[in-house]
Amino acid sequence: MRHEVMFAGFGGQGVIKAAILLTIGAGLYEGREVAQTQSYGPEARGGACRSQVVLSEKAIDYIKPLCIDVLSVMSQPAMDMYGKDIDPDKTLVVYDSTLVTNLPPLVKKAHPIPATREAETKLGKALFANIIMLGGFCALTSMVSLDSLKKALKGNVPPQTLAKNQMALDLGYELAKGLAA
Repeated sequence: MRHEVMFAGFGGQGVIKAAILLTIGAGLYEGREVAQTQSYGPEARGGACRSQVVLSEKAIDYIKPLCIDVLSVMSQPAMDMYGKDIDPDKTLVVYDSTLVTNLPPLVKKAHPIPATREAETKLGKALFANIIMLGGFCALTSMVSLDSLKKALKGNVPPQTLAKNQMALDLGYELAKGLAA
């Protein structure tokens, strides 16, 4: 089965890193076919940023998403930009409720995760919010296992931040499981 995911936010939030970790987890540790693309504005930080991932059990013949299954959003401008293009009957929207306060009217399936707030209060820095969102994505979709994402963290985040990134992944997973229950 083909799954299509978009991570969106602004530069510096780590949306591309989250997509890469998903790609590594599903591709390297679960043996699936994966494709990842990304785009961002001319600004190094603060501009629009998105990354798209396609996961499949079969060979991927087209690497761009055709109809997003999951939209993971970390900023209001990203929600405003990409939330209007979803399929309201298909797309699950997972969003950082710390920074996203308005959902487009066509969003029917949405799960808020206070990722930035939790990263700041529980882990001391907002920079772990992307990993909290990735953990939440994992819990809500089951597209990749938590174990595979934990393996993907090793060697793909700075060694001095590995423990906090693992905590962030678990925190996001638990926050989303509370929502899904």
